Amino acid sequence: DAVSITNVTVPDREYWLMLWHRPDDPTWVNRVEFGCEYSISPAPATPPTITWLKGSFTDRQVIYKWSSSGEEYVHSEFAGRVSVPSRTHPTLVLTDAKFDDWGRYWCRVTNEDQSDDFGTDEESRLFWYRYGYDPARGSHYSFVEVDKTPVRVKTGATARLHCEGLGGKEASIAWFKGPSCTQDGNCNVYEMVINKTAVGHRSPDPGTVNVSPKYAGRASLGANNMGDTLDLTITDIRPTDVGRCWCTNDWPLAMPWNELRSRNAQSVVVLLDDEAPSCDGKADGMYRDPGDCSRYYTCSGGWLYGPVPCLTGLFFNEALQVCDWPNNVACV
Repeated sequence: DAVSITNVTVPDREYWLMLWHRPDDPTWVNRVEFGCEYSISPAPATPPTITWLKGSFTDRQVIYKWSSSGEEYVHSEFAGRVSVPSRTHPTLVLTDAKFDDWGRYWCRVTNEDQSDDFGTDEESRLFWYRYGYDPARGSHYSFVEVDKTPVRVKTGATARLHCEGLGGKEASIAWFKGPSCTQDGNCNVYEMVINKTAVGHRSPDPGTVNVSPKYAGRASLGANNMGDTLDLTITDIRPTDVGRCWCTNDWPLAMPWNELRSRNAQSVVVLLDDEAPSCDGKADGMYRDPGDCSRYYTCSGGWLYGPVPCLTGLFFNEALQVCDWPNNVACV
């Protein structure tokens, strides 16, 4: 069956929003807008459900929900203060913002025609209500960046999921899979794949890595000369591994002014495709996509980049390492 993948992006997510307290100006309106954009491919027959949540990735509450049927829900604490003017561009508008409104806000888009985790994606932005100077609100926060291009991998092969962000022993690092729904209708259930605990800067303890029994012996975090990175590697890919994986971190969690409520996350989907390109056992170089002669991918240090399309009408020639005329390429 065709998979419809939902991708959500929040503009300027790498920056936090600040609202300055202005008691001296009665005309000041405490209004904040959290932008949100999304794409669903292929497009669904019914409109998606738009949900805005507040809190950390692992501990959130729904503050606004606009279901595909048109029904709206607003949390009592935000009654009369939040709205989403457009379903196609579901920006959250928060008026009469209060000091306790600070935190991380998540835009979630759910394609009701795709009931599994391929159909739900979300991103967040941190809101900081500045009242004087308070370093606990905004000066240290979690930030990750995942390449959202779907990862196509063969059965039994290795999937490498790249995530940018601060790692090392001072960071708490975790990867989750989901979301899934329980029988009671809770669709905020995430399965832990792997996580590493944070430790202090001067501690000799490198931190503890915990792997879910489902991924025992198959899941590992990346490493460099500074310690752990946020990259996830899963070997011996199985059909049950397909779905949406989330990268999240907290750095430096050991510092007293960092709070779990700021935890960020971003996702990428893993697709099972036995015709997918692979760099396993291949030397560095460019290779033709086995499923499409007009595309090629690059292997470098065991990592796969691409696939990339040739110009229209050309096929990739592995022998010459260039895009070439079709009559010069044996496309099988």
